[in-house]
Amino acid sequence: MKALTAAMAEAKEIITPEGDTTVTEPDVGISELPRVTAPRTLGEIILSQLASLRDYHRGVIETGSVDAVHKMRVTTRRLQASLDLLEREMKIRKHKKQLRSWRRKLSTVRNYDVFLELIEKEALNKRKTRRAQLELVKAILQDRRVRRAVKVTQFLQEINIDAIGIGLGLISSSNVSFSSEDLPGEIATNESPDDPIDVANFVDERKVAAYAAERLDQRLTEFQALAALSLPTNDPTELHQLRIAAKRVRYLLETVTQMGFGDASRALAWLRTLQDRIGDWHDLEALEEEIVLIVSSREFLKQHFAESSQMLQAAAHLQTKKEKLVAKLFPVKAPRLLEVTCLRIARTLRRYSMSHSKSASKTPVRKPRKQNSENPSLSVESV
Repeated sequence: MKALTAAMAEAKEIITPEGDTTVTEPDVGISELPRVTAPRTLGEIILSQLASLRDYHRGVIETGSVDAVHKMRVTTRRLQASLDLLEREMKIRKHKKQLRSWRRKLSTVRNYDVFLELIEKEALNKRKTRRAQLELVKAILQDRRVRRAVKVTQFLQEINIDAIGIGLGLISSSNVSFSSEDLPGEIATNESPDDPIDVANFVDERKVAAYAAERLDQRLTEFQALAALSLPTNDPTELHQLRIAAKRVRYLLETVTQMGFGDASRALAWLRTLQDRIGDWHDLEALEEEIVLIVSSREFLKQHFAESSQMLQAAAHLQTKKEKLVAKLFPVKAPRLLEVTCLRIARTLRRYSMSHSKSASKTPVRKPRKQNSENPSLSVESV
């Protein structure tokens, strides 16, 4: 964990120019990253992710806090990456669709949290006129956040987190209440609540390892292709696709390293730094769009002529910051470390998948190779 923290701090220090006051909306804090522990089976990892998701779900409903909303969204991504490795072993499309649906609902609240944080930071160091413009935008967004949070909370009260675990056969339905719509029909007829669930062996880990190796190769190739074609752009679609590709590699690496197939902390630090940098740009783009949407409302414009002008001036300022971020972002040059790490872990996965040992399916602890002392972090030019 110390190595991971140091690597991420090192990457942040190099990529962030001095004096840059851009608000960073990290996908997850350092303390929330999966800890380096004894290897676990995929079933154990999924159960742990479901437990975290359940806690954050309760937190969103009971408090509606910014932190709970953020952590629940991140956990749905992690769980989705883990479920993806079961693609060839069981039907998981419905569960992945559920997670995407929950995340999209949460995003409609999280977006306002990010907007408000951006405006708060911007207002601190601006002159009185600019600060007044930003405060006006902030008041409107706060009101919208409250109304959106009410609707999302109502939606979340109707979902059942344990339905995914039951559907996978990882959780017994005997002590869990759920709607008939939550589970596939065959679960209700085929599963006996009294049957013990062998979490450690609920799926063939060697088959999972073989598929994970293929998936890792595919995810890395997709990311490298998008990074190679990346040019300075203000096209939200292109930047979004690059960020999604980075997330897919990152969350897959997180899962397989928790399963004991090697250390990827430095590669993960680089991916997260890139992801955050694109995220900073995306947050400004989304806030700009939100301001334009508000001001373009005929009813709002008629009632707030002067305020609308101030809001558009604030949007123009954000646009300037967005253009500066694009200049710092490109060209994107993935370090050799990322490819080496992915290939090494993929080889380890394949070796394990082809082994014929009759020992327990849990992956043995593997000693990580000595890390290259060369700094893998992003430079200002390579980001």
